[in-house]
Amino acid sequence: MDAVGEDDPRERFQVAYLAALRGAAALLAGSAPAKPTRERSRSAWVLMARAAPEFVMWADYFADHSATRAALEAGLSRDVTVAEADDFYTRVGAFLHDVEDAVGDGGRLRPAPDWDTEVSA
Repeated sequence: MDAVGEDDPRERFQVAYLAALRGAAALLAGSAPAKPTRERSRSAWVLMARAAPEFVMWADYFADHSATRAALEAGLSRDVTVAEADDFYTRVGAFLHDVEDAVGDGGRLRPAPDWDTEVSA
């Protein structure tokens, strides 16, 4: 994860948050399409919790940090201490490990049965 080289705790937080979003995207890509709902959420964390209920605690954790990420992206002054950035970075690493376990060899998430895994020349 690229966040390890960031000196500014706010940058470290943002880079780690983006890595977590990529992990959520990997889970969503490997899951069956969600059942249509009346109001479709665009939040990666809501979608992840629906697609992979075993990740609901992670989804809640990252959703709780979404306001900080949004404020930092908007250029608003939001304090993120070195300790907070380090803790967040560590938790993102644990989340990505869980994602890797879920989508990797032996994980529960597999491409849909009709997914063409053959590469034609």
